Amino acid sequence: GRMPVARLRDVAGRRLAVGELEKCGMHTVREVLHAPPWEELSGVGPRTAVRAVAAARRMADDVKKTVQVRIDADRPQQGTAALLVALQVLVEAGPRARKAAEAGGELTARLEPLLIEAAPVRGRRQMWRAGRERRRRALAAAAELRVLLDAAERDRMHQQFAQASVDLLRGPESDSSVLSAWVDFEMRPQEYYDLLRTPLVGGATREVDR
Repeated sequence: GRMPVARLRDVAGRRLAVGELEKCGMHTVREVLHAPPWEELSGVGPRTAVRAVAAARRMADDVKKTVQVRIDADRPQQGTAALLVALQVLVEAGPRARKAAEAGGELTARLEPLLIEAAPVRGRRQMWRAGRERRRRALAAAAELRVLLDAAERDRMHQQFAQASVDLLRGPESDSSVLSAWVDFEMRPQEYYDLLRTPLVGGATREVDR
């Protein structure tokens, strides 16, 4: 109902004559879906009408199949505004933040066992108590840690993490954030629904508990 008619081009192709539809007063996908027969539409050619309606039906079918959380500005449910504000942060952060988070997870998985293994190198007393074999493993782990951290520094991963943190920690600055989130959702609802279909936090609870 709020998808602009131009979104039909995502399905029908860039050559769809959206201007013809807009001149007839159809500005959303829903209006195209419920439009009268093309013979009654002045200024819309049969080719444009057939392609537009087919694209609208396909988009409507996709929504029915995939959308489990329905967000309706006319009938907002409790918590909908807060959900949109939270999702807007993720939408604006974009794929770059997700890639940084994934890179951080991969780096953490590699660093943790090495940090445990290298623990004795923290001091002479720990190294003396560790024994010959344990010292050997600790020194090898410390050397591998240096390699990993040098590579991360060359790739400027710390800058990626810092930027992702800034993007994801942005909270609502005022009541206008709710209005901004609604407007943004109506402009690009698919990106919000895509996030709702994506596992956003993975095993975060397990990691925090550990």
